[in-house]
Amino acid sequence: MVIGLPLTESMAKTFYRIYRPQKFSELVGQELIRLTLEQSVKENRIAHAYLFTGPRGTGKTTTARILAKAVNCLTPVEKRMDAEPCDKCKNCQAITANRTLDLLEIDAASYTGVDNIRQLTENIDLAPADLRYRIFIIDEVHMLSRGAFNALLKTLEEPPAHTIFILATTEQHKVPSTIASRCQRFSFRLLTLPEILKKISKIAKKEKIEIDEESLEMLSEAANGGMRDAESLLDQVVSLVGKKVRSKETMKILGIAGREDEMKLLSNLFEKKTNRAIESLERMAGEGVDAFLLSHRLLDYLRKILFLKLNPKGPAVIEKEISKSQVEKLEFLARKITAVELLNISAKIVQSQPNIKNSSFPRLPLELAIVEWGLENNDRQPIDNERPSIPSTRLKKTEKTKEKELATKNREPITEKPLNKKKTRETKKEQKNAVPTNLKTVLSKWTAVLQNIREIQPALFSLLKVCSPVKIEDDTLIISTPFKFHKDKLSDGRNRSMFCQELNKAVGLNRICVVQDGKLPKNEINDDEMLDQVKSLLAS
Repeated sequence: MVIGLPLTESMAKTFYRIYRPQKFSELVGQELIRLTLEQSVKENRIAHAYLFTGPRGTGKTTTARILAKAVNCLTPVEKRMDAEPCDKCKNCQAITANRTLDLLEIDAASYTGVDNIRQLTENIDLAPADLRYRIFIIDEVHMLSRGAFNALLKTLEEPPAHTIFILATTEQHKVPSTIASRCQRFSFRLLTLPEILKKISKIAKKEKIEIDEESLEMLSEAANGGMRDAESLLDQVVSLVGKKVRSKETMKILGIAGREDEMKLLSNLFEKKTNRAIESLERMAGEGVDAFLLSHRLLDYLRKILFLKLNPKGPAVIEKEISKSQVEKLEFLARKITAVELLNISAKIVQSQPNIKNSSFPRLPLELAIVEWGLENNDRQPIDNERPSIPSTRLKKTEKTKEKELATKNREPITEKPLNKKKTRETKKEQKNAVPTNLKTVLSKWTAVLQNIREIQPALFSLLKVCSPVKIEDDTLIISTPFKFHKDKLSDGRNRSMFCQELNKAVGLNRICVVQDGKLPKNEINDDEMLDQVKSLLAS
């Protein structure tokens, strides 16, 4: 605070106070409310109590102050255009400058007790000192206690003729119906992107701020429909970088990624390129992007894309929230994914958000959601650009070694002839059938083996479902996995023993070798089963 200046003058340096609407015509986005209140003033049909509801930053308290000026303006209504306050008479100027005792603005969050309301209502019968009406604006009225509401109710039932109550709240459902029924209710809506963009563009022009269009759009989107938030964000950006604002600085201050980075991340997700999606996420995290805010923005994009897929008139509706060029990019992305897949990835990100907020490593839950999405949707992209080979010395045998083994197999054993030739032939036949000679037999029974393990040990099934058989060598089944974690766990004695036991029952093999190659196997989960899981997640 600057010493020697009045409080209001020092605080007026913030944009949302400098450019706060002072007339009905300056209100943005609340046309029906504005017309109704103007008509009420014209016809002198002033209600004794109003209830303004709606999200923060949409103009509730501002409208209440304009209404207070309109009903107390000394200029006759006939000489005023559309019942606007003149802003020149002493009453209008006193309300604008907060110099009157007849306008009392109360924050119910700190004025919650029954004694506070009783003190207010005890003096309500006093005639106005300066104005025509005494105006009581109670902001966030839902914060009042039950006793305070009961004390206020009696006054609302039988108010003095010179008193007007204007109650404002962001949570209408918390206001008792007995209070709401005694008020004229007006619902304030969120502002559209073009409405916010137009207002802050005017502010930037008046303040001679050099700001690019992308920064203006990012500030408007970050406001989430609240004009005050947009003006505060613009004020914050200008305070930090001066009057020459570019999108790069705006992104850093807001803690968001660039649109191109976000679109690239979504494109990689939709194309099942999980590794590239993770790389994009890591790059954005390195630039200081907030993980929770990023998850929120991704969900917003996914919601819009789903809306575009399901509603033929989607583009016209979405353009109220984002620019036309952004809508075209989302329409392009919508062609790469199905509605079921959108439900799936949205559910996973929603599920990860509480963990992002509470985790000491916030981006990890989002990374896990992305990886899980890739694994469940047949992501077969290798980790490296080149096709990887299986890094196992068991698979790299020289030609000389192979020739030696072949000679050993073809050599006649020096043993005595068995007495029972028929029994020997049957034994050899059983040994030959006990071990499959190719991979086809294993692949045909692989799903059955996994299902058996799923019933016995679900944790082991989770490891095996991202693995695939690749070769049989020396009576050993070679299994490939893309991750070192899975390789280490499957090489563990207990897991190996349990898997080998089930494998032996199915195909006669009881030895395995786990290698890491970087390829993701085809997912064995049925699409219908996956859809049921997504629906259950959404229902919970």
